[in-house]
Amino acid sequence: MLSESYVPRLSGVVISLASYTKALRADGHQVVIVAPSYPGHRDEDPDVLRLPSVRTPADRSFPVALPLRARVLRDPRIQAAGVVHAHAPFVMGGLARSVARRLKRPLVFTHHTLYHEYVHYVPWLSPRLTRPAVLRFVRDFANGCDLVIAPSGVIRDMLRTQGVTARIEVLPTGTVDPEQTSRLDPAAARARYGIPAGRPLAVTVSRLAPEKSVDAILRAFQQVSEPPGAYLLIVGGGPSAAHLEALARELGIAERVRFTGALPHEGALELMAGADLFVFASQTETQGVVLIEAMAAGVPVVAVGVAGAAEAVADGESGLLVPPDPEALAAGMSWLLADPALRARMSRRGREVAAGYAAPVLARRLVGLYESVMIEHASEGLPQRT
Repeated sequence: MLSESYVPRLSGVVISLASYTKALRADGHQVVIVAPSYPGHRDEDPDVLRLPSVRTPADRSFPVALPLRARVLRDPRIQAAGVVHAHAPFVMGGLARSVARRLKRPLVFTHHTLYHEYVHYVPWLSPRLTRPAVLRFVRDFANGCDLVIAPSGVIRDMLRTQGVTARIEVLPTGTVDPEQTSRLDPAAARARYGIPAGRPLAVTVSRLAPEKSVDAILRAFQQVSEPPGAYLLIVGGGPSAAHLEALARELGIAERVRFTGALPHEGALELMAGADLFVFASQTETQGVVLIEAMAAGVPVVAVGVAGAAEAVADGESGLLVPPDPEALAAGMSWLLADPALRARMSRRGREVAAGYAAPVLARRLVGLYESVMIEHASEGLPQRT
């Protein structure tokens, strides 16, 4: 598996890689991760191959790996691989394609991200140029793969409309680890961040960046007056952190908003488990991994009902899907915070929905896809009958 990012970063892609890797290894498969190096980070996992990386002006916190094909191909574990799986189409995707061709292995690509929604990270070029260019690039990369995995039906349909003709299969990320969920301490959030007992608590977990629309959550929270005295935990770090803290002060809600910064995965899950509801405003999610994690922790969800989030949340059952504006978010938050019985029902249903995303079950489906694509790839090399 080749990825543009991996631990110690925390993102939906990293969580997907880590959860699938753990489940696949538990079933006896060998998984090698190829990822950029991070300053000061050392892996305990011996099957992570780090490549030298460089920082770019676009995002200094996101190192870009040098695609050293020779180094990757020299590794005997890579030579023995049955499948090459790319988790991004760009630098590491190109490396994955090159390695797969050289080794004559099938190439699988998981379309994790709405890449064209991130072109603002290239500020010296107009989005009118970069957005269609990125769409064409991703389409062409996907059409060069043996299998494209879409994390939701919404993304599968989107790829088809964008001209992807390769084989596409829908397979969500298996994010739910029952052992990890059972270890969570719901009381930790209030104690650690000074939130008074009995006060309603909403939490959001995301990268603090423009495409995640955390500013809409702050504007919505300002409008939540019933029940009174609610608190909001914002878990995550990113380039918009200072702007969002300033916005909380400007809106007059800073005393009831806590910014935790970036946390380890289990720490973020623990804060979710201690909340009364989870709120999410991003419109760029291909699946909404964090929504499923919230439901697995028994926390009802209020989310903007677009892209992958619309598929992850059972509207009116495990949470509420609302239009993408602060007023709608505020109405949904107020309704759930004021109705403990409704939250309890949604909590139960959310756990049921999240159980369908158990990592071991979905990892076995992934193995089935690998096996099918290996058979297809092998048959393409057989001589034709006459």
